[in-house]
Amino acid sequence: MKKIRLAYLGAGEISDRFMVQAKQLPAAELCAVFSRNIKNAAAKAKKYSIPAYYNDYKKMLKEIKPDAVIVTSPHSLHARHTIDCLNAGCHVLCEKPMATSFKEAQAMADAAKKNKKLLMVLPFDQYPHYLASFDLIKEKYIGKLVSAHSELSFPGPPRNNWYYDKKTAKGGAMLDVGCYALSRMITIMGGVKRISAFSNMLLPKRILADGQKITPSVDDNNVIIMEFEGGVFGTAKAMWQHPYVENRTVIYGRHGAVYIHFDSVDDAPGIVVQTKSPSKGLKKIKYRNLADCYTPVDMPKWGPEYDIMGKFLEFISAGKVVSYDAIQSLHIMEVMDKAYASAKTGKAQIINTPFRVWWDKEKTIQKFNSYV
Repeated sequence: MKKIRLAYLGAGEISDRFMVQAKQLPAAELCAVFSRNIKNAAAKAKKYSIPAYYNDYKKMLKEIKPDAVIVTSPHSLHARHTIDCLNAGCHVLCEKPMATSFKEAQAMADAAKKNKKLLMVLPFDQYPHYLASFDLIKEKYIGKLVSAHSELSFPGPPRNNWYYDKKTAKGGAMLDVGCYALSRMITIMGGVKRISAFSNMLLPKRILADGQKITPSVDDNNVIIMEFEGGVFGTAKAMWQHPYVENRTVIYGRHGAVYIHFDSVDDAPGIVVQTKSPSKGLKKIKYRNLADCYTPVDMPKWGPEYDIMGKFLEFISAGKVVSYDAIQSLHIMEVMDKAYASAKTGKAQIINTPFRVWWDKEKTIQKFNSYV
């Protein structure tokens, strides 16, 4: 089996998870790492037994000729770095957000199409329990879909780095964690038709975990209201001032709901469904004092092949991004771009990019032309 040769553009803390995951995959070969600081690149190469390291990524691309590159540079550099890698003939996995503007994101998607290379952009949410939740988002369990809420909020980045600097990051919590909440909801609910949003900096003076006092220049407080097919509304929150991590998605039906957890705040299974029509594959549990709550008997287990790098290599081998492609990333980027515009102007914004529902969603679950 021919291995897929990987290079890493960025050697910051976030790059570790992609290197750890790749080391667990027989199909992956870690061949090079880049950092503007050559000492950082050398340290990362030593830590993960990567044979080559550079402080010139274009030289790395030319000499190593990797099959794929993982881009984990600061947000404002994602577009330039991704396009350069695509033009060099590499598939690209880019950290979130896709870019810092819709215009940049469109250029990235165009470069992928032009070079006939795969572009996979985080946020990644295709974990086994999230995918398994789709089996419960059915009319027979919860009725017609009537609303949704998704959130990823936490106290904020713990270190005083570029995340808090608008010049480098371009945006704050919206770009950093809002993309996760949007992705999880949009994947299920379908394309967004229009939005209204509120965005500001709630904490102009902030004390970090180590006691350091800083003055950020980016948003830390965001709420987005979206309209989906059938007139269904959804809300997304992305905040950097919560006392703990809130990371979940709730899909509300006319007669029940599906709760999808990415944290342990509720001490609940990854999937909980409130339904009066349980199947044999569900077991009853107590949850939030709600009646008729169930969770799958066999909760899907995670493994390296289901993680970010596992899926990326799977898509490269298949020759296409099956579930989360650049078009979906563009849609999410337009929503975030126009959320900032809505917050600034106070006006609702129309979303124009197409969206493809790639899972087996019931076609009438958001159509209200019968008694419910």
